[in-house]
Amino acid sequence: MLTVSEAATRESVTAEVVPLEQAAPHADAWRDLAGRALEPNVFYGPEMTLAGLRHLPEGRGGRVVMAWRGAGATRRLVGILPVVGVGRRHGVPLPVRQAAGFYGTVSTPLIDGEEAEETLAAMLAALGRAGICGLLLPYLYTDGPVAAALSRLAGEIGLEQRRLSGFERAFLRSPLDGATYLRDALETRRRKEAERQRRRLAETGALAFRVARGPEAAAALEAFLALEAAGWKGREGTDLRSAPGAALFVREATAALAQAEAIRVALLTLDERVIASGLVAVAGDRAFYMKTCYDESLGRFSPGLLLTLDLTAHLLDDPAIEGADSIAIADHPMIDRVWTARVAVSTLLLQTTRDRALSFRVLRGAEDLRELLRVRSRPLRDRFEAWRAARKVKAK
Repeated sequence: MLTVSEAATRESVTAEVVPLEQAAPHADAWRDLAGRALEPNVFYGPEMTLAGLRHLPEGRGGRVVMAWRGAGATRRLVGILPVVGVGRRHGVPLPVRQAAGFYGTVSTPLIDGEEAEETLAAMLAALGRAGICGLLLPYLYTDGPVAAALSRLAGEIGLEQRRLSGFERAFLRSPLDGATYLRDALETRRRKEAERQRRRLAETGALAFRVARGPEAAAALEAFLALEAAGWKGREGTDLRSAPGAALFVREATAALAQAEAIRVALLTLDERVIASGLVAVAGDRAFYMKTCYDESLGRFSPGLLLTLDLTAHLLDDPAIEGADSIAIADHPMIDRVWTARVAVSTLLLQTTRDRALSFRVLRGAEDLRELLRVRSRPLRDRFEAWRAARKVKAK
């Protein structure tokens, strides 16, 4: 049976775990890898990751696992995974790291399509050498090629891979054009109600939908931030303007993504006033619906839903977009009814080295206990969320 290091060196693939300062100079090679990756992940491109490591609390002390094929001037970047600490996840310090989030729920590393298993082996070996015995991937596409490569690799070199949890979330994929999809996908009652709300809203002023890209993205982002801050997230201090480091992160990331036309800000306006907005990032042929907000004073017209319907048609009518990930929670009350396809994501715990088997068993036990407590406490958490929702309604 091969060791992790032996599997990683068969094709001269090497990896290192480096801080932000050492990763940033390779942004061009990194961007090239993101464009040809086995699976797209906009959150792990240099635009998002570097901004996240610089500004977000989760990025403090974060590192980037970088894998290279070859040596010297001809070496080629073939793997990227930003990793961060797990905070108080287990109550006591354990030698584990998790894939970073950066306001996204996609943990798929950027892996070159050629010899993916060797690249992943090198990355795990690098973490093992750094004293990390376990790697958490909280939101890995369950049925994607990277998950398949990890499964094959774990069997080949004898490392444990534990699926801790998983769910399905809304995904947009259809051969239909936008108008036809919306007519066929929405329940008749819901579609007619949305049409009625759109008509009623249009009676109060000039209603328009547009998507800001490129040089227009920065100003549109400010409109999004202002609208979000005016809503319940602003009152609770969780909006992007208020959350520590979030405004710096999203502004820097948007500026970098806009240069490559990889960020879109959807805007629904009434008499040129923004009443709903959404942030959509793009990597390759996949879009990611990052965030949305709306004017709560117009809630009776469902402006957030109307924006999403217009955005859905926009994405389906764009030949460059093959699919869009909602990155939403399971059973989301709005997007699940509009985006009817599903994509499965799983939380995986990966062993990085056999040299610290006892430490990994302790970590595995801690994760099993955490998952058991999470499942058993869900009824209590559901009641608490229902109470919070009732308070919000009463506050209005």
